[in-house]
Amino acid sequence: MDIASRTYPLGVYRLVLVCAAAIWGLGFVIGKGAIATVGATWFTAIRFLGAGIVLLIILFPHIKRHFNARVLKAGSIIGLFSFLGFWTQFLGLGMTTPSKNAFLSACYCLTVPFIWWVVARRRPATKTLIAAAVCTIGIALVSLTDGFSISLGDGVSVLSAFLYGAEIVVIGLVMRDNDVLTVTVIQQFTSGVLALALAAATQPAPTAAQVATPQFIGAMAYVCVLSAAFGAVAQNLAQAHVSPAEAGLLCSLESVFCALFSVAFFGEILTPRMALGFMLIFGSIAITQLGDKGSSEHQEAAESASGASADAANGSTPNSHQRKRNRGRIAR
Repeated sequence: MDIASRTYPLGVYRLVLVCAAAIWGLGFVIGKGAIATVGATWFTAIRFLGAGIVLLIILFPHIKRHFNARVLKAGSIIGLFSFLGFWTQFLGLGMTTPSKNAFLSACYCLTVPFIWWVVARRRPATKTLIAAAVCTIGIALVSLTDGFSISLGDGVSVLSAFLYGAEIVVIGLVMRDNDVLTVTVIQQFTSGVLALALAAATQPAPTAAQVATPQFIGAMAYVCVLSAAFGAVAQNLAQAHVSPAEAGLLCSLESVFCALFSVAFFGEILTPRMALGFMLIFGSIAITQLGDKGSSEHQEAAESASGASADAANGSTPNSHQRKRNRGRIAR
């Protein structure tokens, strides 16, 4: 039995998402120079294709056993939203200030409950809505350093928040009925191919002199292996058990870790306002945990994930009745 076919306590999956957020936060700091070197679109292409190749090499026997049309469709859909969210975030970064971009794109913690409401036709719990609002205020305090105004770059950054939110919701909808690892590999290649096509059509290719430097190679190694490959596996695996709204909140800790690593390694000053923002963000996470022991939603999620994982481990495909039953659990 591999890691994807086992069920762990819910707290483990929450911790996995927090670890992924920490890796992404450091990756944003580390990858900043690489983005400046090759541009956002080429950076996106290299990031996803590099991660896809790494995962394919490691997981090839597993993927060969579980590859089918259903996982291909699921991975392609998730990959489309991954590409759009990531690309628009860095496109917005080029047209607005980093602080505004970090705040606006991280607002997917607020968009997820409402997108989930529309898709699943289930109103989010009041505590989830409160937590999302508190989390957004906290991110604003951490990230915003100058006056707020609306520009084209701000609008693109807001768009990325909706696309990231849509990605989280899509993962919540499809991942429980599919093999996590195979879908993740397809997701990476889909995002990478889309980014590569766009980069080739709109920008000149990076030169050897640009990419053959220790700084660029080291940054891309971290981004491809840890941020993209490990981060995607961790997120997809955890989201088979954690609700999309809570996953959005936990993933949004990326902005907190980004600020902390900037303070620790790049000499940025931790202001009282940032400290208050950290407290609000962590408080929002605590709000989601109130009264959730024995929650029927989490129990149903675990049962659904357990059943789908068992099917994957046995090499079987859930029949249409099982798939409808699982979708019903998600929608209730």
